[in-house]
Amino acid sequence: MEIALLRLYEVTGHRPYLDLARQFVENRGRIPHFWLSVLRQNASMQARRRAVERQRAAYQAAHPEYTQPPLPPENFAPRPPFSRLRWYLGALTGKYFQQHAPIRQQRVPVGHAVRFGYLMTAAAMLCRLGADGGLPTAMEAAWEHMVTQRMYVTGGLGALPDLEGFGRDYELHPEYAYAETCAALASLFWNWQMTLITGEARYADLLEWQLYNAALAGMGLNGDAYLYNNPLLCRGGVERRAWYAVPCCPSNLSRTLAWLGQYICSRDADTVWVHQYISGRVDLGDGWVLDVESGLPWQGQVRIRLEGNGPDRRALCLRVPSWAGATALRVNGAEVPADALPPAASAPPTACGYDPGRARSVRIDRRWAPGDELTVEFSQPIRLLRQDRRLPGCGGRVAVARGPLVYCLESVDNPGVDLFNVEVVPESLETVHDAEELGGMVMLRGMSVRGERLTFIPYMLWANRGPSQMTVFVGG
Repeated sequence: MEIALLRLYEVTGHRPYLDLARQFVENRGRIPHFWLSVLRQNASMQARRRAVERQRAAYQAAHPEYTQPPLPPENFAPRPPFSRLRWYLGALTGKYFQQHAPIRQQRVPVGHAVRFGYLMTAAAMLCRLGADGGLPTAMEAAWEHMVTQRMYVTGGLGALPDLEGFGRDYELHPEYAYAETCAALASLFWNWQMTLITGEARYADLLEWQLYNAALAGMGLNGDAYLYNNPLLCRGGVERRAWYAVPCCPSNLSRTLAWLGQYICSRDADTVWVHQYISGRVDLGDGWVLDVESGLPWQGQVRIRLEGNGPDRRALCLRVPSWAGATALRVNGAEVPADALPPAASAPPTACGYDPGRARSVRIDRRWAPGDELTVEFSQPIRLLRQDRRLPGCGGRVAVARGPLVYCLESVDNPGVDLFNVEVVPESLETVHDAEELGGMVMLRGMSVRGERLTFIPYMLWANRGPSQMTVFVGG
């Protein structure tokens, strides 16, 4: 609701939309005896449900020829002990709804992960629109806590299936991971707003990482089958389906992909910020257009061609991703010096091994002419992202990554291999381009310490070839 109101305000300039959104955000955590409200609303919901059931039964009795179409199945998710009890406790304390404390005191991500992301997005939009009232400090603390202690290596959010939300610090079990597709999308929205507010590369970096690994994993290659939750270890039971009883993820994915172009660039009076390397044409609105041709995620070459009306002095500020190795910049074929902007202030190590805080920006300030071409080449070394030993089910193990992609082992490609106890020889890993498999991709091949051949595919592409087992984590 808050996001919708703020978008209405941006389109219309009608101040009451902004004021109402701010009121909704500010009311969080200020309802006395919130648990009583939960019980009353739950009782009301159950009464309405019983009324519907009575009406349905009466209709069926009057129309015996009618057959009710079956609803799609619920999504399968393994559950840790006491999962349902923790949902009840979260609801009654208000944490499930982010109603446990006023917004400026919410510095630890709790509760339903999608609701959390939407609330933080609305708070960030209020900041960007000049109605912050001290919100940025709290949001930055919540973001850092999420990234360092409550986020999976894919960028997935939500460790508890029944809660569909956050667990405790370091409670990131790969098999119980809910990591709902919508939670990743909500985080994308939040990171975009934080990018616009601060200009810091770490927010755009997490947006990219979650887009490839936590969001796109939710849609099958054919665009007609989906994953609702996205575990990082699957022994079976999790499959892509055409639809769900609660169909939020497919429609959320479609609107995000339709709006993807907005995340590429932003600008101010004298600087154009390139945040994402996605092929397309970006109209800057002042007579200049950026024509972007990107090889990501498979290759690290990016070409940006400038089209405009005449020479123009401005700065191009480019994100250097956290995953990039050596980076080369050329303008019209000649290497150019660039001023490196420092990364954000150092933060504690992340539990999952991926650290968006390593991203930085480089600034090229010059007089550009129409037809100038900027090329960027990011090397994409294969990396092993070691998991904090406090993580259950994967502590001390590694996730294999290359460029912006996390990779996994799927049983389809590794017959006879014990996926859940395999140990890779890091030096054996190499890239292999396969133009046919899974629509064309770069896979990784290597050897286990037992001499078994291993094939790693991008995590976002798993579960596209029927029922299978899968793991993101290996010994190494």
